[in-house]
Amino acid sequence: MKFKIESKPSPLRQLDNIKQLKTVLKPIKTDKDGKFLDTLLIQCDLLHKTIGKDFSSSDHDHIDIRCDVFFDIPLSSIAWVGNGSDYFLQESNKNSGEAIFRDKKELGEYLQGLERIPSIIMPIKLELSQKIGDAKSKFTYELIG
Repeated sequence: MKFKIESKPSPLRQLDNIKQLKTVLKPIKTDKDGKFLDTLLIQCDLLHKTIGKDFSSSDHDHIDIRCDVFFDIPLSSIAWVGNGSDYFLQESNKNSGEAIFRDKKELGEYLQGLERIPSIIMPIKLELSQKIGDAKSKFTYELIG
């Protein structure tokens, strides 16, 4: 018996760059000096680079990839590639507007206004939605310690 097995990879990336994604999903230790603000911003940039890896700007007409990482404080890291490309940290509070933070000063002012900041900021959920050509997928992962 012989079967014809399709050998080309799926058009959807899923989570193929696990090493870089592990870096983005690491807990962030907070400090009084605010160095953790840089870490949050750097991890957001790395998330953007991870989902956009191997795509050229000419590919952007055919793709739409978005990844959101939610933390245990009202903050999320958002990156997308397709019809443009961007990344930022965003307030994720249902009771108010969702402010966007692109620099350390804005982010620090927002976090200082929170009731409390834990000693370690934990990513708790990752949502990845993607459309590449005609293929679509959406994955939601609950992240456990």
